[in-house]
Amino acid sequence: MSDRRLLGFLWLVAVLALWLVLRDLVQWGLVSAGLPNKGMFGSIPSAWLYAGIITVITAVICWRHPVIHSFCIETVQETRKVVWPTKQETRDHTIVVVITSFIFAFILWAFDQVWKKLFALILDLDA
Repeated sequence: MSDRRLLGFLWLVAVLALWLVLRDLVQWGLVSAGLPNKGMFGSIPSAWLYAGIITVITAVICWRHPVIHSFCIETVQETRKVVWPTKQETRDHTIVVVITSFIFAFILWAFDQVWKKLFALILDLDA
């Protein structure tokens, strides 16, 4: 996949995420202001349309901005230089993380039990 195609795909994902956030934000703003959120074109709420317009304008402005666009292209190119771990390395590291998590969970549980007994003795409660 070319850098430009990958960047276009990532851009579409970012635009969709922006629209989802703005959709809820605009809907909250309309409700807070007491304005109607009636469907403009059938059953599409007006907040969705307003968020879509804002998203498209923002996406076009950012895509055409030379600094932002070159930064994104350079980021994609640098990401291609990353040396990703092999399947074996990933499995080994996952095992280490899981075992370490269990060890720390046990240690925290043990400290919790000790403090529980200690406070029960201090406060003269039944533990």
